[in-house]
Amino acid sequence: MKNIISIMLIASLGILLVFTGCKEDEYVAEPLKTVTIKGHVLTELDLTNVGMEKVPNGTKLIFRIDSKDLIAVPEAGYTYQILQYETTVTDGNFTITLPTVKFKNVPVEVTLVDFVARQTQPGDIKKDMIFTSTSNFDFNTTEGETYYKVFNYDTYSYYEF
Repeated sequence: MKNIISIMLIASLGILLVFTGCKEDEYVAEPLKTVTIKGHVLTELDLTNVGMEKVPNGTKLIFRIDSKDLIAVPEAGYTYQILQYETTVTDGNFTITLPTVKFKNVPVEVTLVDFVARQTQPGDIKKDMIFTSTSNFDFNTTEGETYYKVFNYDTYSYYEF
């Protein structure tokens, strides 16, 4: 009787080990590689001197990437998200880290957000102006590269409070 109980106990233990030992490995997505883009942003804040000046602190830049471009083999018919990243300018400079891949170029769409600032004009007249950019600053990134960009606001118009 003791032998039967021992055999049943060993068999039960073996079955338990089989069912708990066959656990499937869970898929863990690897984080995307990133690339850092640095640069500065300029505009005409003072028309009485030659050259452009740094844009005000807090000026926003928006970077957009189609998530489809981060996948080696995109699924046909699937609607991929547009990923949006934002950074602000400090002392005329910006830094942002974006996802990228090595197997192809990843297009990045850049938008310079409009801002209002006081512009010095000839005759030492100061006017509040809306600064916008009509330029296209789009570029491609790939893993392992370093990027330095200079963006300019090229259009300004009078703003009345």
